Amino acid sequence: MRLSSIAIASTLVACSSTDPRLPRQAPPSDAVAAIRPVSADVPSSAAPSPDSPPAATPPVATRTCAETLLADLNIDVSPEPRVCEPLLRVTSTLGPTALDEIRDLAIVRGGRGRCGDQCPDLATALMSDAALAFYRIGTHELHVLDAAFDGPRWRSPPPSPAAVTAYISALGLPDWPALVARVNLVTGLALPTDLSPGAPAVLDAIVVHGPRLLLGREVDLEGIIRHELGHTVQLRNDVTTWAVAEWATLSGWTEPADAEPADGYVKGIFANERPIVASRLVLGLPRGDDAHYAPTHDTFATGYAAFDPMEDYAEALRLLRDDPTRLGEAAPAKLLTVLANTMHGQPFASIALALAPHRRFIEPGVRALLAPHVDAFLTARVLRTLGQSILPEAAPLADASPILHAPDLPPDLPPSVVADLATLVVDLGTATFRPTDAAIAVSARELKARWDSVQELQKLIDSPEWQ
Repeated sequence: MRLSSIAIASTLVACSSTDPRLPRQAPPSDAVAAIRPVSADVPSSAAPSPDSPPAATPPVATRTCAETLLADLNIDVSPEPRVCEPLLRVTSTLGPTALDEIRDLAIVRGGRGRCGDQCPDLATALMSDAALAFYRIGTHELHVLDAAFDGPRWRSPPPSPAAVTAYISALGLPDWPALVARVNLVTGLALPTDLSPGAPAVLDAIVVHGPRLLLGREVDLEGIIRHELGHTVQLRNDVTTWAVAEWATLSGWTEPADAEPADGYVKGIFANERPIVASRLVLGLPRGDDAHYAPTHDTFATGYAAFDPMEDYAEALRLLRDDPTRLGEAAPAKLLTVLANTMHGQPFASIALALAPHRRFIEPGVRALLAPHVDAFLTARVLRTLGQSILPEAAPLADASPILHAPDLPPDLPPSVVADLATLVVDLGTATFRPTDAAIAVSARELKARWDSVQELQKLIDSPEWQ
């Protein structure tokens, strides 16, 4: 987690009117019916003369998949045409706010994972070879890799004995035969335990079976794209990192090294979880004391969701379509949150229709959103977006008591903080919702602390030393 003077100072020149919390610096680079496109066989015509008027955009009914994505979202799929139809089906299920995050996405056809033959250690090489696709934040690129079409395989150079020894030690296993036995246990294979250390058959088994074990099943190209677009929706315009920080509260993600709530930054640098944690999760081992992130609530529908807060979000968005029952049973609050995020900006009737198949998750989902550890602003935004579609199931959880009557509020709250706290009340007409007193007190203290920090920085800027 990070909160620098630069981040605080940015509020003095570019404060958002819609989020009362302080903006953060952008992360660096690296990090309800499906609609099939309709194409028509149009007879060729003579080439237009130089004086002919420019050709009109094809009517929607006759546009090809590629024409539709280019015209509607400025996405050129020519680098890998096979992504066109699954990408169009995914985007057809998203609301305007989510689509704004996806617009202008660059499709990059890649061969291998991020580090190829230059990975720094065996865990990173295994994760790189197992990668099916990845989203690059700074350049807004979706990299689609060979493994998305051909399946993942171990393609890296043979690891050195030292690299193998370091990997086994990092897993917490005693020796190579123990690793082979573990691979056999989770994959159902029967590899000989006397294979030489670093044997390709063992490493290939981890790479081939890893995605299925982490994702819960084999995932098709549409599911891969939906997962990666989850990163786009969460991260593209998250110049404040609040999208990560808010989401992380649903599972109580923390950064153990700093004893802070997770926001995607580890010691000031935007970072995914360490690759060794992926190997541990694949092999059914503890995530380890050296992990960047640690959840305090086990609300994960897949092993990959338990990797870090960013993969947690991407998996929730994928599962909302691929297996909503699995998501709702494991984490009903996450189902409601990603549904609200992806449907934001849609008419109420469309939101109600999207929520209709998942009504049994409304009451437990709203109850979980109102828990003290969940970010109160996230809860208010989700409930406001879903609106009356959560009734009558959520009605027993309504609470219309005044915000400022909550105990343990900091004294002398500035008017701006009071106004921000008032936005936590969600009035749906027949029912009013607000966070618990404990959650309100947490939000009030955080807002007051940040307000005090801004005032102190303003005094510093106004001092002679800054003139």
